[in-house]
Amino acid sequence: MSRKKLSRSEQSRANGRLSRGPVTDSGRARSALNRTSHGMYSVRVVLENESQDIFNLLASRYHEVFEPQDQFEIDLLENMINARWKIRRLEAALSAEMNLAAAEHRVDIKYKFGEIDPATQTALAYRGNAKQIDVLEDHLERQQRTFLRSFRALRAYRNGVMPPQEKIAQLESQLPANDNPQPPAASSQNRGFEPSALGTIRKIAILIVLLLSAIASTFHWNQTESPERTAPHSHASL
Repeated sequence: MSRKKLSRSEQSRANGRLSRGPVTDSGRARSALNRTSHGMYSVRVVLENESQDIFNLLASRYHEVFEPQDQFEIDLLENMINARWKIRRLEAALSAEMNLAAAEHRVDIKYKFGEIDPATQTALAYRGNAKQIDVLEDHLERQQRTFLRSFRALRAYRNGVMPPQEKIAQLESQLPANDNPQPPAASSQNRGFEPSALGTIRKIAILIVLLLSAIASTFHWNQTESPERTAPHSHASL
């Protein structure tokens, strides 16, 4: 009886199910690291004001649900993760831009229209910052296309075998926002230009300059002849 020949993706998934995972400590460490840092863009995609830990959590969830079996699936999944991170960023930036536009024009809006409903306020805010909002929406749409393109490619590569829909829907449930709760501290180079950052040497130099100025002023006063000191000489000449 002849066996049915498996496709490449089916063979990869079958081998993955048979594998018990790494058995050494170094192998386990590499396996854990692969979930969050093997992508080409995993380091560069996180901005300074964003949390690397939250990005790692997002990547870990996607790897646990989709369980990539080979490098091609890993690459597609990394594209999805990076796109989702940027989508989350752009959605937050779009909301912030709308709020900022409303705040910037709040006085003019109240002066021209008085009290208005939220929908009209949003429309007026969009009218005032339409260009910036359109740019953000274009970037958002581009990242959404990137995510869907990689998702469909992964589904086609697996011949339609994908995780249950409910698992995919719960991937980002209760996941914090991208923002870093503790923004990076200012660098030492920037701190050096702060007006209040006076070093000990600088303080001593200022005191020395002030002291020398006081001595010079005293010496100059002593060299200047006052009317009281010149009066006896005037009587003697008479």
